[in-house]
Amino acid sequence: MDILQKIKDALKKAGIDEKYAGKVKALFQIEKEENLDNYIKLFKDNILPDIQANEQTQQTSVEKARKEAIEAYEKEHNLKDGKTIEQPKQDEDPLKDLPPAAKAMVEDQNKQIKALMDSISTLTSTVTTNTKKDSAKAIFGESKLPDKWFDRIDVNSETPVKDQIKVLQDEYSEIRQSVIDKEVENGSYSPNNGKVADKSEEEWTKLMDGEPTKDSGTVDLGLK
Repeated sequence: MDILQKIKDALKKAGIDEKYAGKVKALFQIEKEENLDNYIKLFKDNILPDIQANEQTQQTSVEKARKEAIEAYEKEHNLKDGKTIEQPKQDEDPLKDLPPAAKAMVEDQNKQIKALMDSISTLTSTVTTNTKKDSAKAIFGESKLPDKWFDRIDVNSETPVKDQIKVLQDEYSEIRQSVIDKEVENGSYSPNNGKVADKSEEEWTKLMDGEPTKDSGTVDLGLK
Protein backbone atom coordinates (compact mmCIF):
# COMPACT_ATOMS: atom_id res chain seq x y z
CA MET A 1 0.00 0.00 0.00
CA ASP A 2 1.18 3.52 -0.80
CA ILE A 3 2.74 5.21 2.26
CA LEU A 4 0.57 8.30 1.75
CA GLN A 5 -2.55 6.16 1.93
CA LYS A 6 -1.26 4.53 5.09
CA ILE A 7 -0.77 7.98 6.62
CA LYS A 8 -4.33 8.90 5.66
CA ASP A 9 -5.64 5.75 7.30
CA ALA A 10 -3.62 6.47 10.44
CA LEU A 11 -4.92 10.05 10.57
CA LYS A 12 -8.50 8.87 10.14
CA LYS A 13 -8.00 6.34 12.92
CA ALA A 14 -6.73 9.14 15.18
CA GLY A 15 -9.75 11.32 14.33
CA ILE A 16 -7.75 13.74 12.19
CA ASP A 17 -8.74 14.99 8.74
CA GLU A 18 -7.01 13.07 5.96
CA LYS A 19 -6.13 16.34 4.23
CA TYR A 20 -3.10 16.68 6.49
CA ALA A 21 -1.50 13.46 5.16
CA GLY A 22 0.85 15.25 2.79
CA LYS A 23 1.91 17.69 5.51
CA VAL A 24 2.61 14.86 7.96
CA LYS A 25 4.65 12.98 5.37
CA ALA A 26 6.73 16.05 4.57
CA LEU A 27 7.21 17.15 8.20
CA PHE A 28 8.50 13.80 9.41
CA GLN A 29 9.95 12.66 6.08
CA ILE A 30 8.04 9.40 6.34
CA GLU A 31 8.96 6.77 3.82
CA LYS A 32 8.07 3.64 5.80
CA GLU A 33 5.19 2.56 8.01
CA GLU A 34 7.55 2.10 10.94
CA ASN A 35 6.71 4.38 13.94
CA LEU A 36 3.82 5.87 11.98
CA ASP A 37 1.53 5.94 15.03
CA ASN A 38 4.16 7.89 16.97
CA TYR A 39 4.44 10.45 14.17
CA ILE A 40 0.67 10.85 14.09
CA LYS A 41 0.58 11.38 17.86
CA LEU A 42 3.35 13.97 17.69
CA PHE A 43 1.52 15.76 14.90
CA LYS A 44 -1.80 15.71 16.76
CA ASP A 45 -0.38 16.92 20.09
CA ASN A 46 2.21 19.48 18.99
CA ILE A 47 1.55 20.67 15.45
CA LEU A 48 -2.12 20.26 14.59
CA PRO A 49 -3.42 22.80 17.17
CA ASP A 50 -1.28 25.56 15.67
CA ILE A 51 -2.30 24.62 12.13
CA GLN A 52 -5.99 24.63 13.04
CA ALA A 53 -5.67 27.96 14.88
CA ASN A 54 -3.98 29.49 11.86
CA GLU A 55 -6.65 28.08 9.56
CA GLN A 56 -9.37 29.53 11.79
CA THR A 57 -7.70 32.94 11.73
CA GLN A 58 -7.40 32.84 7.94
CA GLN A 59 -11.01 31.74 7.60
CA THR A 60 -12.16 34.54 9.88
CA SER A 61 -10.15 37.09 7.88
CA VAL A 62 -11.59 35.80 4.61
CA GLU A 63 -15.14 35.89 5.96
CA LYS A 64 -14.62 39.39 7.33
CA ALA A 65 -13.19 40.63 4.03
CA ARG A 66 -16.06 38.99 2.16
CA LYS A 67 -18.63 40.57 4.48
CA GLU A 68 -17.04 44.03 4.15
CA ALA A 69 -16.91 43.68 0.37
CA ILE A 70 -20.60 42.76 0.25
CA GLU A 71 -21.55 45.64 2.56
CA ALA A 72 -19.54 48.11 0.48
CA TYR A 73 -21.14 46.85 -2.73
CA GLU A 74 -24.66 47.02 -1.27
CA LYS A 75 -24.03 50.51 0.08
CA GLU A 76 -22.74 51.73 -3.28
CA HIS A 77 -25.69 50.23 -5.17
CA ASN A 78 -28.34 50.97 -2.53
CA LEU A 79 -28.98 47.29 -1.76
CA LYS A 80 -29.83 45.30 1.37
CA ASP A 81 -29.51 41.52 1.39
CA GLY A 82 -29.25 41.69 -2.40
CA LYS A 83 -32.47 43.65 -2.80
CA THR A 84 -32.94 47.31 -3.74
CA ILE A 85 -33.80 49.53 -0.78
CA GLU A 86 -37.03 51.35 -1.40
CA GLN A 87 -36.56 55.08 -0.93
CA PRO A 88 -39.51 57.12 0.36
CA LYS A 89 -40.99 59.38 -2.26
CA GLN A 90 -40.00 63.01 -1.88
CA ASP A 91 -43.58 64.20 -2.10
CA GLU A 92 -44.88 61.61 0.39
CA ASP A 93 -46.40 63.32 3.43
CA PRO A 94 -45.43 61.43 6.64
CA LEU A 95 -48.34 63.10 8.42
CA LYS A 96 -50.97 62.26 5.85
CA ASP A 97 -52.67 59.64 8.07
CA LEU A 98 -53.06 61.99 11.05
CA PRO A 99 -56.32 63.81 11.80
CA PRO A 100 -56.27 67.43 10.53
CA ALA A 101 -56.04 68.90 14.05
CA ALA A 102 -53.16 66.64 15.06
CA LYS A 103 -51.38 67.24 11.76
CA ALA A 104 -51.67 71.01 12.20
CA MET A 105 -50.28 70.76 15.76
CA VAL A 106 -47.29 68.65 14.66
CA GLU A 107 -46.52 70.99 11.77
CA ASP A 108 -46.67 73.99 14.11
CA GLN A 109 -44.32 72.27 16.57
CA ASN A 110 -41.91 71.43 13.76
CA LYS A 111 -41.84 75.08 12.70
CA GLN A 112 -41.16 76.19 16.28
CA ILE A 113 -38.37 73.62 16.63
CA LYS A 114 -36.78 74.74 13.34
CA ALA A 115 -36.98 78.39 14.37
CA LEU A 116 -35.37 77.54 17.73
CA MET A 117 -32.56 75.54 16.08
CA ASP A 118 -31.92 78.37 13.59
CA SER A 119 -31.79 80.84 16.47
CA ILE A 120 -29.36 78.66 18.43
CA SER A 121 -27.18 78.21 15.34
CA THR A 122 -27.09 81.97 14.73
CA LEU A 123 -26.31 82.69 18.39
CA THR A 124 -23.55 80.11 18.47
CA SER A 125 -22.03 81.54 15.30
CA THR A 126 -22.19 85.09 16.72
CA VAL A 127 -20.60 84.09 20.02
CA THR A 128 -17.84 82.20 18.22
CA THR A 129 -17.15 85.12 15.88
CA ASN A 130 -17.05 87.62 18.77
CA THR A 131 -14.66 85.38 20.69
CA LYS A 132 -12.40 85.18 17.67
CA LYS A 133 -12.55 88.97 17.27
CA ASP A 134 -11.50 89.51 20.88
CA SER A 135 -8.46 87.30 20.35
CA ALA A 136 -7.70 88.99 17.02
CA LYS A 137 -7.88 92.47 18.58
CA ALA A 138 -5.24 91.51 21.12
CA ILE A 139 -2.90 90.47 18.30
CA PHE A 140 -3.87 93.43 16.11
CA GLY A 141 -3.10 95.86 18.95
CA GLU A 142 0.57 94.93 18.76
CA SER A 143 0.77 95.52 15.01
CA LYS A 144 0.80 99.37 15.17
CA LEU A 145 -1.65 99.44 12.28
CA PRO A 146 -4.44 102.08 12.11
CA ASP A 147 -7.38 100.99 14.31
CA LYS A 148 -9.88 101.24 11.45
CA TRP A 149 -7.89 98.64 9.51
CA PHE A 150 -9.07 96.01 11.97
CA ASP A 151 -12.29 95.79 9.96
CA ARG A 152 -10.23 94.27 7.15
CA ILE A 153 -9.47 91.22 9.29
CA ASP A 154 -11.72 88.23 8.60
CA VAL A 155 -11.65 86.15 11.79
CA ASN A 156 -13.57 83.34 10.11
CA SER A 157 -11.15 83.04 7.21
CA GLU A 158 -9.00 79.94 6.76
CA THR A 159 -6.01 82.30 6.64
CA PRO A 160 -4.65 82.79 10.20
CA VAL A 161 -5.13 86.25 11.72
CA LYS A 162 -1.36 86.68 12.09
CA ASP A 163 -0.88 86.08 8.37
CA GLN A 164 -3.63 88.59 7.51
CA ILE A 165 -1.98 91.17 9.79
CA LYS A 166 1.38 90.55 8.13
CA VAL A 167 -0.18 91.32 4.73
CA LEU A 168 -1.67 94.54 6.12
CA GLN A 169 1.67 95.52 7.68
CA ASP A 170 3.40 95.05 4.34
CA GLU A 171 0.74 97.18 2.67
CA TYR A 172 1.03 99.81 5.41
CA SER A 173 4.81 99.98 4.94
CA GLU A 174 4.42 100.37 1.18
CA ILE A 175 1.88 103.16 1.57
CA ARG A 176 4.00 104.85 4.21
CA GLN A 177 7.05 104.75 1.96
CA SER A 178 4.93 106.12 -0.87
CA VAL A 179 3.86 109.02 1.37
CA ILE A 180 7.48 109.76 2.25
CA ASP A 181 8.54 109.69 -1.39
CA LYS A 182 5.68 112.01 -2.33
CA GLU A 183 6.42 114.42 0.49
CA VAL A 184 10.08 114.57 -0.42
CA GLU A 185 9.21 115.03 -4.08
CA ASN A 186 6.88 117.92 -3.25
CA GLY A 187 9.42 119.48 -0.90
CA SER A 188 7.12 119.07 2.09
CA TYR A 189 9.90 117.43 4.10
CA SER A 190 13.29 118.92 4.87
CA PRO A 191 16.14 116.42 5.16
CA ASN A 192 17.47 116.14 8.71
CA ASN A 193 20.89 114.55 8.67
CA GLY A 194 19.90 112.71 5.53
CA LYS A 195 16.61 111.44 7.05
CA VAL A 196 12.99 112.50 6.74
CA ALA A 197 11.57 114.17 9.85
CA ASP A 198 10.04 111.70 12.33
CA LYS A 199 6.27 111.57 12.84
CA SER A 200 4.04 109.89 15.37
CA GLU A 201 1.84 106.95 14.38
CA GLU A 202 -1.17 109.26 14.63
CA GLU A 203 0.44 111.77 12.28
CA TRP A 204 1.37 108.99 9.83
CA THR A 205 -2.21 107.73 9.86
CA LYS A 206 -3.59 111.20 9.19
CA LEU A 207 -1.04 111.78 6.46
CA MET A 208 -1.83 108.45 4.79
CA ASP A 209 -5.53 109.30 4.95
CA GLY A 210 -4.87 112.56 3.21
CA GLU A 211 -5.23 114.76 6.31
CA PRO A 212 -2.72 117.58 6.93
CA THR A 213 -0.38 117.40 9.92
CA LYS A 214 1.28 120.24 11.79
CA ASP A 215 4.50 120.13 9.76
CA SER A 216 3.48 118.85 6.35
CA GLY A 217 1.20 119.55 3.47
CA THR A 218 -1.46 117.22 2.16
CA VAL A 219 -0.57 114.35 -0.15
CA ASP A 220 -3.42 112.65 -1.98
CA LEU A 221 -2.59 108.97 -2.44
CA GLY A 222 -6.10 107.95 -3.38
CA LEU A 223 -6.56 105.82 -0.24
CA LYS A 224 -10.11 106.92 0.48
